[in-house]
Amino acid sequence: MTEQEILEKMDVLKSKLTGNIFEDGEVMQEIYELKKILRPEIETNPELDDFDDEGCLYCGS
Repeated sequence: MTEQEILEKMDVLKSKLTGNIFEDGEVMQEIYELKKILRPEIETNPELDDFDDEGCLYCGS
């Protein structure tokens, strides 16, 4: 998958988010896994997640 394809897939997944963390858990995990493909270092350094303005999906978990 190219970087552009990953970014597009992330956008599609983000459009499915409801705002309910319990319902969105699986989708949020998919988004995070895609982000890690593009930037593996965000797993240990979440502050490096600069894909968007929402911040790290897993900070504090």
